[in-house]
Amino acid sequence: MTADTQNERDLDVPAVREDARSAVARGDDISDAVRDIVLRALSRRPLERENISQVMQTVLEGAAEGAPESSVETTEALKRAVAGIDAAMMSAAEASRLAIEEAAGRADEFSETDLKQALDDLVELDKLFVDAIGDLLKSGAATSGEILKDLISHIQRTGTDTGRSVRGSLSALNQTVSRVRRPDLSDVHKTARTGLATIASIGSGILAGLSESLAPPAKDDDTKDSAAPEKS
Repeated sequence: MTADTQNERDLDVPAVREDARSAVARGDDISDAVRDIVLRALSRRPLERENISQVMQTVLEGAAEGAPESSVETTEALKRAVAGIDAAMMSAAEASRLAIEEAAGRADEFSETDLKQALDDLVELDKLFVDAIGDLLKSGAATSGEILKDLISHIQRTGTDTGRSVRGSLSALNQTVSRVRRPDLSDVHKTARTGLATIASIGSGILAGLSESLAPPAKDDDTKDSAAPEKS
């Protein structure tokens, strides 16, 4: 692995945490701001469990630090932050689904073992979400533990948009994966090491495109025409 590749994989934890803290502290469009922060962080690294968990945990920590002192306002701010993470994870789930479908069409490069592991990771997204909030609760963050417990209970009771999206695509994905050839025994360990990472990298590339499509349109440069010299 080259130094550039390693740098791309490393998450700038302090910067991402500060972005999340500032977004919640400002209090304007918290959900959209947090969604964009998560999308940017996820799209720069392969969509693997460890990377996804680290991004969610970092953003949640920043959100908790930026939440207001009032318990009512804290609850509302964190709910909106969690909604933003959920929206970003829906995009990540979509990117992972597309990556699995693309890999399934390249049977000479990816085996059923690779695809089933990628599918298992996709199914785990909801659990990673709850675990990230639970880790914040265990860390003894300044945010009221009761608020975090309520958020966990709410997610476990009602589920997330991400989970519903994943469940909606599982049947078709399972059929797609089952049609892929089984690997030779000699290939199993090799594909387990390299195939899944490659699928995760495909997913992050797709997510980068999705995140760009969700970004607000750039404002027109109103000064461009006025700055141009007038024709004589």
